[in-house]
This record gives sequence, C-alpha cells and structure tokens, in this order.
Amino acid sequence: MMERTDVNGDWESEDGITWLLVTPSAAFYAQLAADPEPEPQLSPEVHAAQTISDEITVRLDPAGTIPEIKAAITEGLAAAIVSLGG
Repeated sequence: MMERTDVNGDWESEDGITWLLVTPSAAFYAQLAADPEPEPQLSPEVHAAQTISDEITVRLDPAGTIPEIKAAITEGLAAAIVSLGG
C-alpha cells in the first residue's frame, strides 16, 4: 500500500494509479463548501414541458367556465412559446 499527503488530506493507493482520499483535510471540506454541486441541467424538452405547464397552471387557477379554461390553455401555450424564445 502506498500513502501520500497533500493539501486535501491523506491518500492511499494499492497500485499507485488510483488513489483514495482516506482522511480529508479542513481545506478539502472548505473547498467543497465553496463549490457546491451544480444543479443538473434540464433537457430542452423537459424545460419546454415545465414552462408550458407553469404558464397554463397560472392561467387555469382563476378560470371557472369552459371558455375561460380554453382561453387559459391557449394563452398559456402562447406565453410559453414566447418565454422559450419562439
């Protein structure tokens, strides 16, 4: 077994190629806190579907009659298209 230490902490390796951080340092934890994991990016399809859903939901809340519901859906789709750059 090989061992080494650097600013991130203590490392061990069986083969000298793959290293395992066995004792993280305070600097390592500070770096993790400073650089949180990025939010996963939505695919364009999922983003479009969510935008359409949000726009229609906002407009359906006050709708009570069938014509109001139809208008809410139509306006929601139009607003989603605009917000997606169309």
